[in-house]
Amino acid sequence: MKNIPRYISTALAGLVLLASTPAVKADPATAGPQFNERGELVRPEDYRSWVFLNTAIGLTYGPNRPPPGAPQAFTSVFVNPKAHAEFQKTGLWPDGTIFALEVRPALTAVSALDGALTQGPRVALEVAVRDSSRYPDGGWSYFSFDPPRDNPTAGFRERAAPFPRTAGCYSCHQKHAAVQWTFTQFYADAFGRAKQAGTVRKDYDAARKIEEVGH
Repeated sequence: MKNIPRYISTALAGLVLLASTPAVKADPATAGPQFNERGELVRPEDYRSWVFLNTAIGLTYGPNRPPPGAPQAFTSVFVNPKAHAEFQKTGLWPDGTIFALEVRPALTAVSALDGALTQGPRVALEVAVRDSSRYPDGGWSYFSFDPPRDNPTAGFRERAAPFPRTAGCYSCHQKHAAVQWTFTQFYADAFGRAKQAGTVRKDYDAARKIEEVGH
């Protein structure tokens, strides 16, 4: 490229890089869960551009619970746009639904206002997927992309195997979730749609306390 202008050679280099890229990013409006040949879920990188459902404080448990004396953590939930659009029509979460739940610590020394809490960096990422053919026992499976506990500096996992069916999250969702094994009762707008559509489980009891569960 000795006689090629710099801007042209730069553009050509970019084309070569694009041609060598093995995968094309899926359209977030229509994308569903992506699995590898071992049945592991590929981490959804763009979940923060999905439909935001809710942020709560104090809903963490197990290894993600803050230590005694520390402020409760923020948990934020996002759902893929295609699933949310279908839910808005029917009040039910369809196959292909992906919930992404991230955990961020509550920081107290950032704001100039006393008592204010702001979100810190992401410390945990968990995902729920609905696929009734892949997971016939309840239709859902749960995944954690958290760094390995024995190597927390390794960064978030790129793929994750589903939790075993003996994990406590399955029985907890089955017992306490208001709509199709999902805690839609925590998402005000979505819960309103479910009540309007009549898809809230008949035995749902808002006063029933959720016991501590682990993965």
